[in-house]
Amino acid sequence: MKQTRLLLLILVLTVQQLQAQQAISVTSRKLSPVLQNNRKLLANKQPQVFWIVTSNTDSARNYFIDKKLPLTILQEHAGGLLVVSAKGPFIDSTILSLPFVRFVDVPRQPYEELALNPFDNSLNTINLVHSRFPNLNGNNMVVSVKENKPDTADIDFRGRYISTPLSSELISSHASYMCTIIAGGGNTFHTGGGVVPSASIISSNFATLLPDGDNIYKQYGVSVQNHSYGTGLENYYGADAAAYDASTINNPGLLHVFSSGNSGNHTSTGAYAGIPDVANLTGSFKMAKNILTVGAADSFGNVSYLSSRGPAYDGRIKPELIAFGEDGSSGAAAHTSGAVALLQQYYKEKNGGSLPPSALLKAVLVNGADDRGTNGPDFQNGFGTLNTYNALQALVNDRFFSGAVSQSGTQTYTITVPANTRLLKLTICWTDPAAAANAPKALINDVNMELVNNGNSQRWLPWVLNHTANLNALLSPAVRKKDSLNNIEQITLDNPPAGSYTIRVNGFSIPSGSQSFFIAWQAQAADQFQWQYPTSVDYAKGGEANLLRWSSTFTNNTGLLQFSIDKGLTWQTIDNGTALATGRLYWQAPETYSAALLRMTINGQTFTSDTFTISVPPAVRVGFSCADSAMLYWNKIPGIQSYTVYRLGEKYLQPMVTAADTSVIIRQPGNLLWYTIAPVISSTREGMKAYTINFRTQGVDCYLKYFLADLQNGNTGWLTASIGTLLNVKSITFEKLVNREWQPLQTIQPVTTPEFEAADNKLADGVNTYRVKVTLTNGLSVNSEPQSIYYFLTTRYLIFPNPVSATGTMSVFTKEEPENGTWLFLFNTLGQKALQYRLTQTVENIPMNRLKAGIYFVIIQKNGKKEFSGRVMVR
Repeated sequence: MKQTRLLLLILVLTVQQLQAQQAISVTSRKLSPVLQNNRKLLANKQPQVFWIVTSNTDSARNYFIDKKLPLTILQEHAGGLLVVSAKGPFIDSTILSLPFVRFVDVPRQPYEELALNPFDNSLNTINLVHSRFPNLNGNNMVVSVKENKPDTADIDFRGRYISTPLSSELISSHASYMCTIIAGGGNTFHTGGGVVPSASIISSNFATLLPDGDNIYKQYGVSVQNHSYGTGLENYYGADAAAYDASTINNPGLLHVFSSGNSGNHTSTGAYAGIPDVANLTGSFKMAKNILTVGAADSFGNVSYLSSRGPAYDGRIKPELIAFGEDGSSGAAAHTSGAVALLQQYYKEKNGGSLPPSALLKAVLVNGADDRGTNGPDFQNGFGTLNTYNALQALVNDRFFSGAVSQSGTQTYTITVPANTRLLKLTICWTDPAAAANAPKALINDVNMELVNNGNSQRWLPWVLNHTANLNALLSPAVRKKDSLNNIEQITLDNPPAGSYTIRVNGFSIPSGSQSFFIAWQAQAADQFQWQYPTSVDYAKGGEANLLRWSSTFTNNTGLLQFSIDKGLTWQTIDNGTALATGRLYWQAPETYSAALLRMTINGQTFTSDTFTISVPPAVRVGFSCADSAMLYWNKIPGIQSYTVYRLGEKYLQPMVTAADTSVIIRQPGNLLWYTIAPVISSTREGMKAYTINFRTQGVDCYLKYFLADLQNGNTGWLTASIGTLLNVKSITFEKLVNREWQPLQTIQPVTTPEFEAADNKLADGVNTYRVKVTLTNGLSVNSEPQSIYYFLTTRYLIFPNPVSATGTMSVFTKEEPENGTWLFLFNTLGQKALQYRLTQTVENIPMNRLKAGIYFVIIQKNGKKEFSGRVMVR
């Protein structure tokens, strides 16, 4: 009997223990990995911000209010996400146990991902789009940059930055770089020209890692938002990832573009813990499915060493693309955001003002990318390097399909592949419903695509990567098989047989409703060649190495590369065995200002580039900057007969005047302060502009650049001065203040150099004051600010001004550093001490503290002994 009771007791205790463990397990599963690894946040009794994902926002809000729970709802987001302020122990003891609470996380501190802003818009063929489609410039588009605030006074954003309450109070150079890459106006220099130089910019504070409200995107007309920041390595599908997926669903024309991160050499966490150099995206929000995550590439298109790699936490392909970002993935994301805005503008103008669905843009961008690394996608390069021109061609030529499938439903599309096709590529993309936060697999709707040759029924499936948590598996090339992870799938065929093909799309697993999708496709013809840099809008720098770019589908290994600077009359060889497959070659351009052409000869066929410009940037300087006028000047350029002077207008640089000389005088400039010049090469072509300058900030006053007065050899006053120009200058006179009158010390006439010197060998004991007078040919003169030399001949102390204002300060100069115990006293005529001040340094400025007007006696004592006496008048 006792044994039976003991067994029953053990059974009851075991059941209770199991139930307790299950309860702990259930609540732990609701915690994000960040909170699981940092549970001290749940012990913090100070209010802090939490993200709570609920099954229904309205029900959760009403429950919290009805029960009067000690939390404050700060924000509400789609997908049942509430941002609340509460104490950690309350979240741990109460909120986690509520059945409608699905997930709890905390916001992390974002950080900017490095960008030093080198300029190259040719790797991603942005320059080619600008050349072929000059009206595609971002006009009427609005790009949001989510991070700190850019420098809104930057002249490259002049007139196009929209101030909103969303922006951070912190101004960041990183944010300015991102805005310049995306939408710079090219006002500072040609490298300050962005992808969409006519787009408007708004800034959104990234202190909130969640997307902005749907109403915000609609209110400001935002169609692309750039996210060039990260947190730590976070390999899970967080509440923020779900929120960004939901944001895309609620705003079909909005595309979020994220940098992959700069942690490519870090060891992973989560499912890929301990595996080096993979799965190191910086932030759980980058695990979203409906965004674009972009890695960094150098000028050769090679993925940068520090660019963060995939896969995503569940094995999906990340990043989807790589783009130019030589010093970080921030710039890569910014280039891609600008490219998105270009495509959106084209589609919008072609389709009556409607924005393209983001899934369509992702399809054409991924399908248009240049494959890098191993054949097909990989976890370093994604689907390849952004090729903006290729992506745009899909929209221009309507090489895309749209459709929808429900469970087990099928849609088919027929394409005809012409003979002599080198590559057939097709990509399907769909906007997938947001998954539950912390879901082990993010994909909800599984759509499958296959390609069928209608002539022989041969089938091809998409490229799929091995996402097993093993380094060799993750680095292995893609194979053709069914994809049940990604909402982007791609099929490619090299040298496909000509004929009819069917694209078949099947709804393999659609839990409810139907899933819409888009398919982009292209057929690259063999034996094609295209110049990508330079184009008609590009400059080649004279006397420097320029990276030429092209694309080629020839099977030949080499071609003959030549250039011409006489409109093609004669050609000079650059390389008679140019490797075509590399797509690039450095060329040392001649140091000249000229229109130029390139040509590649392959199998007797010649491919000539656009006419482009070889140029060297000139330098513009300030001769004088007076109240009513200013003079700009520059060096004469051999072979150039005239120069266009530009002035910054409301938004952009505008031509002001054409000058045959090498200087120009600006009359009554008012608030128009920014200027530059460009050499005129021909009636239709200009060379590279100089860096734009604000003539008020170049260190040149009204003729004078500087005037200095120094004590030399202990007994000589040495005066040096410089003027900005010799134009209209008659003479230069150094003057000295003697008995309150300016007396000439030395005059230089005629003036043949901008630099001047003079010496004063007769220094007076005390203060010696000088100025420079510039006399002009019209009789007017310009005087410098006075400069003083303090000469200690018979005294160790100088006191001035004398008289001194009762509300001002009296300056005391000492010959040597005062020792401890050095004091200055002021006594009035009655012998009463009016002021006492300790001297500790060679220059002291002593407040007079509103002393009564009159004569005061000055005494300086050191260690109780008088060292100096004098008088000063206070008035």
